[in-house]
Amino acid sequence: MRTRGLRVRAGVAASVVALVALAGCANAEPGVAAYVDGTKITDREVTTAAEGISGTLEGGRQVPVQAVLNAMIHGVIAERLAAQNQIAITDSERDVVLKEIDLAGLVDVPSAKSVAYDIADQSIVANKLGAQAYLAATEQQDVTLNPRYGVLDPKQKLILGDQSGGLADPAITPTPPVPQ
Repeated sequence: MRTRGLRVRAGVAASVVALVALAGCANAEPGVAAYVDGTKITDREVTTAAEGISGTLEGGRQVPVQAVLNAMIHGVIAERLAAQNQIAITDSERDVVLKEIDLAGLVDVPSAKSVAYDIADQSIVANKLGAQAYLAATEQQDVTLNPRYGVLDPKQKLILGDQSGGLADPAITPTPPVPQ
């Protein structure tokens, strides 16, 4: 009888662990990469932007989708913080910022332009609010990341690319060096 009770408790514990693990997926819809306070960022938007940006890189290099999604998440956050703090952002301000950080060429790529402007918006809003105030406000934002993109740092709202949030995807581990 005691063994049966232990098995039942173990089964309940396993169910609770499974529910907690799945809770991160509870808000997810198929095709959605992230939600930022209810604003959807779709897989298609992320993929299209990553392809557009990668098309500007030399040697066939690819920009990681997590980097693109990070920029898109922070673009939405910056847009919200700008509205809350009556910060107006113009395309000419964005263009100046992008020129300073050597990303002005992305504006000429239709599928990359919005991400370039997301990057500029984050910079502009962070400069106008101050870095510490921007980070504090960022921490308060409600962001839900689709676990297949990784794990989200709850304070900075950045994807930790070397970790996996998916149940089916193992965490990425460094590849050992090949002996020569």
